Order: sequence, then C-alpha cells, then structure tokens
Amino acid sequence: MSDSGWKAAELSDKLRNGDVDANLEGILADDPQVGDVLLACERAELDEDAPLYQLLSRQTATDSLRDARLAGDVTTMNTATGLSDTRIEATGYDMLVKALKPAAQQVLIKGPKGSGKTTKALDLTRHLHAEMDGDLSVLTNIKRSDGEEIRHDAVDYADTLSGMLEWVRDTPGEKLVIGDEWSSTVNAHAHGGGEVRASFSRFINALRKGEGGSTRLIVIGHEHDTDIAAILRTQSDVVIQADGKVDDGLIDCATVYDGWEDYQREDHWFRVRGLRDVPHSSDWGVSTNYFATFELDLDDPEKQIKRGRLVEDWQQYQDDADDEEDSTPERVTCRGLKTSGDDCNQLTNHESGFCAHHRNQWDGDADPRLTEDD
Repeated sequence: MSDSGWKAAELSDKLRNGDVDANLEGILADDPQVGDVLLACERAELDEDAPLYQLLSRQTATDSLRDARLAGDVTTMNTATGLSDTRIEATGYDMLVKALKPAAQQVLIKGPKGSGKTTKALDLTRHLHAEMDGDLSVLTNIKRSDGEEIRHDAVDYADTLSGMLEWVRDTPGEKLVIGDEWSSTVNAHAHGGGEVRASFSRFINALRKGEGGSTRLIVIGHEHDTDIAAILRTQSDVVIQADGKVDDGLIDCATVYDGWEDYQREDHWFRVRGLRDVPHSSDWGVSTNYFATFELDLDDPEKQIKRGRLVEDWQQYQDDADDEEDSTPERVTCRGLKTSGDDCNQLTNHESGFCAHHRNQWDGDADPRLTEDD
C-alpha cells in the first residue's frame, strides 16, 4: 500500500473510532510548516499538564487531514469530528479549478446581479491557465469599462457567432471560451419557429467540437433558470451558483453542482469559500462597469456550420453576399414581431426589412427604409 493509501486507511480507522482531534487552522494551511507553527502556537496556550501523547496525536491527525485537503478528499474531511461547514467550503477552490479542466467541459455560472459572476469566471480562468502551465488560449466577449479588451496575452476578443467560430476553428491547442449575455441575445430574438434557438444550439455544439474536442465553455447566466437558454442549462457539466453579494457577506462563496440535474435536485457537489477578486489593474481584470455584446450574425447556420465547425467560405451563405451593389445598404431594425408581440429590434440590411429569423413574416414588399428615394 502506498504511503498516502496507508495514511487514508489509518485516518479512516480513527474517524470510525471518533479519535480525530486536529488543529483545523493547521489543516487549512497550504504550507505544512505554517500548519506546524499554528500547532506550536496552540501548544503554548495549553496547560503544562497536557500529556505529550495528546499533542502528538493532534499532530498526526492534522497531517493526515492536511493531505486529505490537498487531495480534495472532501468526503474524508466532512466526516472529521469538529470540522465545520465553513472549513469544508474553504477546501473547494482547487477542486473547482480541476472541475474546469476536462476537454469540452461546459460550465454555467449563475446567480443574482452583483454576485460577481464575471469576476468569478475570470478568476477561475486565470487559475486554470496557471494549472495548465499557460497552455490555454482564451476567448471572450467581455470588454473593460474603458472599451479595451482584457490585456492578458492569452485572451482574445470576439462578439459574434462567426468571430467566435472562426477563432475556435483557427486556434490550435487547448481552448476556453467565456460567454456573457448569450441568453439575453437569444431571448431578445426568439420566436415561435425556434430558428434562433436552433441556430444558437448549433453554435454551442460547434464551439465544443473544436479541434481535438478541447474547447471548454464558461457561460455567465442569469439568476432565474427560465432566463437561461435551454442548451446552456441542460448541457452544463458543472453549475456554479454564486451565493450572494458583498452586502450579504457571500460575494466570495459559491455552491457547485455536478450538472444541471443535480442543481435542480439541490444535490450539491461541494461548496467553495474564498473565491478571489481580480483587480482592475490585473491583465485579467475588468472593472465593475464592464460590458459584453453578442450578435447572431449567421444567416444560414445549417449551411455555414458543417461537421461542427464554421466553413471557410461561410460568407457566401449570407443573404447579402450576392449583392452587386458597391455600397452596403443601410442597416435598420428588423420590422418583425416576436411571439410576445414586441418588436424584434435586431439590425438587418436585407431588402425586406426583416432579419433572417423573422423572414417568414415577409410578404414580398420592399422595406421603404431600405429603398432609394425617387
């Protein structure tokens, strides 16, 4: 049996016998020497009559539980007598970063406005980048409040379906895409025919089918489940629930679920405390006034996305690709109506005045906003 296996077995026996009495701060110290110092400090406060064997017992249990913490063995730690929920939560950070690592992993971060969802996404991304020794390319549609893109060399920017799919197609190696406001855009243009949702689903699956199947997704979602696009919910391998805001004292806390079904059952995987902020000055940072945009710019995804990737000549399938005019017609808001009766408001330059998703409402007349004056 390996040394670590022997320690785990020994600890198991002690747990069953109720013999665990460890210095909890020592367990949570990443540096064993720090844990030992904490033990020594505690030792100095004990009565002089305290038997030496009790101190040695605490040292052994502390070392064993520290190993369990570093290995992410939450089950063992959760069983430890006297180990509080708060302490268990503090062990989840490394586990969460490792949960993002598998190829094509799809992660949903959801929670109330102001709960730091974007900061959590960027913080986890920078730790995953370090975990993979810098061998990770990142794409996002998030910009800093000054209009600049995130400064880190590993991060690129795109805010359209085509731009993101081109990046996935043309970027080698391990990849991760962070997407914000995706559901907002899909919900704004969805209609009874389901064309927008179908196009978006094709886009998501194409992202995950990048070269080698290695593209990971971190999607920033809404507080209410019904506001999150269905494919972003049901396909999530990991769901991270941001627990609350600064005023609640929960800004650094999250509950993690092993997929959407477990989230719906409220059967959490583990909890995390200590999620860190990303300073605005950091190359990974954005301010609280960051913004994200997203545009559904593919007119015919069924033809433009083949075998899980954007085709090289995707532009030929755009509705205006065959225009022989030298000048591009003015773009106007779509005059179509959503099933709710609201205006579509998506921009289009098609002669009909209807975007691709509401073209079925066109009766053949030309939009007077796009025709030349007599």
